Amino acid sequence: MAEIYIGLMTGTSADSLDLAAVDFSNDQIKVVGQENFSIPHELKEEIKNNVRAGILDKTSIGRLDLTLGEFFADRISEFLDLLSLSFDEIEAIGSHGQTIKHEPNSSKPFSLQLGDPQFISNKLGIKTIGNFRDDDIEAGGQGAPLSPLFHKEVFGKSGEKRVIINIGGITNITVLGESNLVGFDTGPGNCLMDSWIQEKKKRNYDESGDWAQSADCNADLLSIMLKDNYFSLENPKSTGPDYFNLSWVNRSIEDLEDEISAADVQATLAELTASSLVNSLKDLEVMDHHLYFCGGGVHNRYLMNRISQIVETSCLTTEELGINPDYLEAICFAWLAFKRDKNVKFDMSEITGSSRDVYLGKIFYPIK
Repeated sequence: MAEIYIGLMTGTSADSLDLAAVDFSNDQIKVVGQENFSIPHELKEEIKNNVRAGILDKTSIGRLDLTLGEFFADRISEFLDLLSLSFDEIEAIGSHGQTIKHEPNSSKPFSLQLGDPQFISNKLGIKTIGNFRDDDIEAGGQGAPLSPLFHKEVFGKSGEKRVIINIGGITNITVLGESNLVGFDTGPGNCLMDSWIQEKKKRNYDESGDWAQSADCNADLLSIMLKDNYFSLENPKSTGPDYFNLSWVNRSIEDLEDEISAADVQATLAELTASSLVNSLKDLEVMDHHLYFCGGGVHNRYLMNRISQIVETSCLTTEELGINPDYLEAICFAWLAFKRDKNVKFDMSEITGSSRDVYLGKIFYPIK
């Protein structure tokens, strides 16, 4: 009998919503279906406004929480129709939610994801699992990244030394094949490049990295950016677009002595993503491992070519390992929902630095 779980992921860039339906019966991970839905422009702008806000507005946050919950629920319903699945065939939904703020190192650590899981559960009548980071943060952990657990589960049994690299809004890596499981955020992925081109050209992203490729990396600006304290922190560490954002870019530009074109900034931001990733690989001494990429960054041809040139090896995607790189994180949150539904606790100490075994996710049952 099938054990189907739905996983949702929007990512830090808030471009779109990925959904995956996964059957975990017979100790297998079988993807039943996967789909991508665009986030409406007005909703996307509301998300970005709250991410950029220096002070969280309770009314605005509450409204967005409900709006996203309704958007998620409606897309899940549409997704199930596409797959000809009924609501009662679904064991549970794993909804990561849209990250607005991620501040695990503040005096009162927290990570805020919106998309009210109780609303989703009530509207669909399906058990929903959300707030995946809370228990880990309460235990002194970073609350992120969570995907290294899944990477180990599906990619870590071959014995091959691998690095799984997810380039979403933020870049995170998982090192497999060593004695310890290592996973952390290396720095910006697409978030700075996306923010800059949205500001300067009113485009959501740099298609294939063409704008960056048309210009030149500014070595002085790159040097200024790489001096940011985040890059020298020891792992466990995690970050988000509330830290690496347009204000961060503009502060870096202000430290330059010479003028710089908008196109050269874009090229420099692409180089920053590549350099901060490769620097982490060098620090970990895993440059000889096989590199497998996933996330939206795999579609930035220029970025992937730059990384390949620096590491002097071909950059493969997780498609080579049997999982679509665009849906790996949605599948991951279906798996995390499955594990939480079975009351599995995880030792996250190596990844996030938490002090005890933790549940990943809170269960929200439908309220009639």
